[in-house]
Amino acid sequence: MKRPLMRLAAVAVAGLMAAAAAPVSPAPVQTRAAVSMGAQSQLISLPRGSSMAVDLPADARDVIVPNPQVAEAMLHSPRRITIIGLAPGETDAVVLDNAGRTILSLRIRVDAGVSALQDTLSRVMPNANVHAEAVNDSVILTGTVFSPGEADRASQVARAFVSAPEKVINMMTIEGSDQITVRARIVEVQRTAVKQLGLDATAVLASVGNGLTLTQAATFAVSGNQLGGGVLNYRDAAGDGSSLNTSLRAFERAGLVRILAEPNITTANGESAEFLAGGEFPVPVGQETDNDSVKVTIEFKPYGVRLAVRPIVLSPGRISLQLSTEVSELTSLGAFTLGGGTAGGTALVIPGLNVRRASNTVELPSGGSLMIAGLLREDTRQNIDQLPALGDLPVLGALFRSRDYLSGETELVIIVEAYIVSPTSPGRMQTPADGLQIANDAQTILFGQLNQHYGRPSATDAADAGWTGPVGYVIE
Repeated sequence: MKRPLMRLAAVAVAGLMAAAAAPVSPAPVQTRAAVSMGAQSQLISLPRGSSMAVDLPADARDVIVPNPQVAEAMLHSPRRITIIGLAPGETDAVVLDNAGRTILSLRIRVDAGVSALQDTLSRVMPNANVHAEAVNDSVILTGTVFSPGEADRASQVARAFVSAPEKVINMMTIEGSDQITVRARIVEVQRTAVKQLGLDATAVLASVGNGLTLTQAATFAVSGNQLGGGVLNYRDAAGDGSSLNTSLRAFERAGLVRILAEPNITTANGESAEFLAGGEFPVPVGQETDNDSVKVTIEFKPYGVRLAVRPIVLSPGRISLQLSTEVSELTSLGAFTLGGGTAGGTALVIPGLNVRRASNTVELPSGGSLMIAGLLREDTRQNIDQLPALGDLPVLGALFRSRDYLSGETELVIIVEAYIVSPTSPGRMQTPADGLQIANDAQTILFGQLNQHYGRPSATDAADAGWTGPVGYVIE
């Protein structure tokens, strides 16, 4: 008797090892429920592709399902039926006994399966508390996430499990509402150098025929004319009628322009914000004639310091920043003139704009800085005017030449900083008017003062910060 038992055990072990080695195909999930008799319908919720075994309170003969496309019911024994969810939707199931009486009435709701989606969300977003719930063929996402970026990633994962993107309903809550302060620094330095040296010479020699006239004038072709400086004249008239008239024109200029703009703006996480400090100038865009009257349509174009941002907090301390910054000023270069051609007519002059602009998307940590734009430009122009042949003489040729030299250098840098900030108490804020006291007439007349003192700290602030003198906003 022992040998057959041992052989049977060996066969069972071999069969178990073969089953473990073979690939296992996914099978529908089956659950079991026991129900009781009653006139009220009982609700059963099934994910699509799963089944449920229902134990009956009495012997059954038949099961009726009005909508077999949603669910299928099979009678395995007089006391047990199996319900299989086929497609999202709702249907009923009625169980009858041998006499045709209703033993059980069921309401079956089949939803889209979310177990695979929930496993995927838990794996790809382990730090997020996101829950997926199925309603018919749609998926509802609930729970809390840290940022809108995490909510968007969860929605993208859920869209892969439904037939259409609009069937993903996002009801997730973002923990808190971060506020971001963006600071853009636009720093520009322009250096210019101008040198002009010219000689105007007129000599009349009357001994040759009616006279030989020699003329040399400084034209300054690069600048168009002499920009300034001084003129040294020399005139000599001889007794024989010949004369010499010479003018030496010399000018030199060095210029430096520094432009600094620091627009700051604060906005909520994921919200767009725009800041403009400047003005608007009118531009005609249309013209209509009505009963000998002319109507001109005007639009106003902005100029000045402009900053537009849309920050998104990707993770704690990391910010994605969509930014557009611009510094513009009115200029006569490139201006457009309309009318004024007739005598006494008035010309309409529309100025041009000198613009420094940058627009891009960057990622940076809270408190970090990035240089998003830069420009190094050098422009050099030089022109030499001379009298042919005479200007090529070794030493005396300098008397018949004129030089016009222009040089311009521009350095532009745009730096962006972003900070995650939180509100504070009003007493910790400072304004340019805090601590300002206007000087009286005696102080203004006798000492040239405009204010008595500016920005003296309070006793508590001085103790905390270690300040020893006047602080605050100072404009000199």
